[in-house]
Amino acid sequence: MTKKQETGTNDFPFIQNSLMKIMHREFSINFLQIKKYGIHPRQIPILMLVSKNDGLSQIEISKRLKIKPSTVAVSIQRLEKCNLIVRKPDKKDQRVQRVYKTEELIQIAQSVYDLSNRNEKLMLEGFSDTEVCLLKRFLKQIYQNLENLSISENEILKEKRGEVRQ
Repeated sequence: MTKKQETGTNDFPFIQNSLMKIMHREFSINFLQIKKYGIHPRQIPILMLVSKNDGLSQIEISKRLKIKPSTVAVSIQRLEKCNLIVRKPDKKDQRVQRVYKTEELIQIAQSVYDLSNRNEKLMLEGFSDTEVCLLKRFLKQIYQNLENLSISENEILKEKRGEVRQ
């Protein structure tokens, strides 16, 4: 690998740069494909989770998808306005909101799922089964490596504010 390949564009690490480009392109494609449903690509994971797991709490959704509860709350509000989900208080604990799919979500869920599968097949076109298996393993390992970092969210915030000494 040449020095240019190692560092990527503008001295930004090649793998990070490539992953960001891939995600940006995939996000743009998804946005165009699903805007007819009135949803945003970042809402797809919540929709797919609720469509297969009716009655989850917002906290359960947050934990399963590893996204902030506040982000889940905003997405849930927007999806509720689109009549794709409905929130109901938990029967045992009224403070807990359970999220349920609506008939509208049932009608579009399969289409959105099919679009996602088709896009993934297109992304992996030209790869052998072995290469796809290796790619999945590599991506899981990258994710696990990032999960294992011992940097807390507070440390990141302090660093952004310039409070961390080196």
